[in-house]
Amino acid sequence: MLPIKRMNIQVSKLELNNKFISGTFQLNHQIKRQTGKIADHVYFTELQFEVKDHADTVYPLNICVYIRANIEFHVAEKEADIEQYLKKDAVNTLYPYLRSTVSQLTALAMIPPVVIPVVDTNLLFKDDEILN
Repeated sequence: MLPIKRMNIQVSKLELNNKFISGTFQLNHQIKRQTGKIADHVYFTELQFEVKDHADTVYPLNICVYIRANIEFHVAEKEADIEQYLKKDAVNTLYPYLRSTVSQLTALAMIPPVVIPVVDTNLLFKDDEILN
């Protein structure tokens, strides 16, 4: 783990659209990761959780929760080390916040809570899925 100067975690998007459709549904969610550079020595990692309708599937809920960490590193850190940190360690830090936010959002809306499973975040994304 790299020594970091500062980390700011924020919710960059929070949406819940309840369509009040009754029945039993299996929600298929998608989690994406984005990383990038904001300024000199300042980078971000964002986890994006979405449950959205598709052409053949209509869900009773549409949910979007984006959790973002803005991270400032010390000057002497190597770009390759920073990229590895953003792809692995930052995801490890953000994932519990994402799980908690999704569960609380649905519970506070007085609907059955959506619970994201606990997973090994090192296996959540393939290394080549990083988006800049």
